[in-house]
Amino acid sequence: MADVISYPTTAKTRMSWEEFLAAGEEWQSWELVDGEVEFTRMSPAGFRHGYVIANLVAQLATYSKQHREWIAVATEVAFTMASGNWRCPDAALVRAERFPDRKIPAGPADFPPDVAFEVYSPGDTAAQIARKRRDYQDSGVIQVWIDAEKRLVELVEPGRPSRYFEPGQPLTIEKLPDFALDLQALFAV
Repeated sequence: MADVISYPTTAKTRMSWEEFLAAGEEWQSWELVDGEVEFTRMSPAGFRHGYVIANLVAQLATYSKQHREWIAVATEVAFTMASGNWRCPDAALVRAERFPDRKIPAGPADFPPDVAFEVYSPGDTAAQIARKRRDYQDSGVIQVWIDAEKRLVELVEPGRPSRYFEPGQPLTIEKLPDFALDLQALFAV
């Protein structure tokens, strides 16, 4: 991520979805954090980063097709955290029961994801990561943090110590039946 640029909104006032969409340009990524639009990635992240995200999304899509009780979504989907912030994980899994009759909203989800997958970007700052982790933690989200450079994955589950996985070990999440993220394939480049 490049420099974080924030555009203040009225204090404690929630931005409309239309205002949020109009806050940036197509090539940018942004989230709503503490009432301000925070640009999270200002330029392309690089081939490896994109490759890992594409492989991740493909594996999650396959999982959700085999397990209809889960819906996989790719990057840039906004989720509402307990704090009111809108976070956009690189990928996410959501229980299908949250969408009766599979009626999926056009705007942000009014709840946090069940599982958020984040791939560290070169410009991520420690403060941004810590704030995002806290948002996920306070919202009861299972977090999967992927370091493409170190080929290491951290699993953070509410009420449990963090666990780490490397290529050759499948990432398993107890709350997801038959889930096994193939890290060898994820880091193939």
